[in-house]
Amino acid sequence: MSDEQPLRVRPVRDRRPLSVQVYDRLVEALRLNGQPGDTIPPEIELSADLGVSRTVLREALRLLEEDGVIERGADPRRRQLARPSSKPPAFNAPLEEMLQASGPLTVDVVRTERLSVTNWSRVLLDLPEGDGELLCRESLFLLDSEPVASAIEFVPTGDPGIPVHLVGRESDRQQTMLAAFGAQFRSKCAPSLWRFGAGGSSRSRTGFNLVPRGHLTSLTSVLSKGGKPVFLAKYLIRLDAVVLAVGDDPEGADALTLDSL
Repeated sequence: MSDEQPLRVRPVRDRRPLSVQVYDRLVEALRLNGQPGDTIPPEIELSADLGVSRTVLREALRLLEEDGVIERGADPRRRQLARPSSKPPAFNAPLEEMLQASGPLTVDVVRTERLSVTNWSRVLLDLPEGDGELLCRESLFLLDSEPVASAIEFVPTGDPGIPVHLVGRESDRQQTMLAAFGAQFRSKCAPSLWRFGAGGSSRSRTGFNLVPRGHLTSLTSVLSKGGKPVFLAKYLIRLDAVVLAVGDDPEGADALTLDSL
């Protein structure tokens, strides 16, 4: 951070594990005061500002690196706020990384709740018969206050390999569930289903009830970890208002850009 705009962090005060509190405080401070590429203050300075030991601070910094919030700089002894990749996002990226628009997009989390497994989700997530529970999040994407995309995401709650504890944190406010899970989780996932279709009725999606039917495209995505489905999403996207860009090389055959049907 520059001398003119120091990183301001609030002391840790509540009863959660200290590393979790430090994680949330740092994410909050970095989002308010930082820019991609800004150097993170030294550990001794941060630990003093937060009122915690350097051991606790290092654990929080490790988690921030795993989640892709910060990264090592040119000097590996220093950390910096992560820079966005110059490549299109991969097929396992959250929707906010795949959408491009003429202006900034905002994400409004409509609901986060636990739901019973349906036949649709049971088939796509390859879940066993019987009772089951899913963690669900619905998010609305806005461009100048106008809805341009909607995401509804599901994960099984009983899988210990899915970091559901990251959802609902203080730092997890306005982002999709896949974004909240962090880069480390996503790096271990591969797409096992990517299916486009004409968007049906949007009336079941909050804030999307006035979007003309013909302007919608649906995308169903399943991510698998170790060959096992762990994440299911159904997106509704207005391709008259945004561009969906994914792939590893914008010039190569693996890149995919959709801006019209």
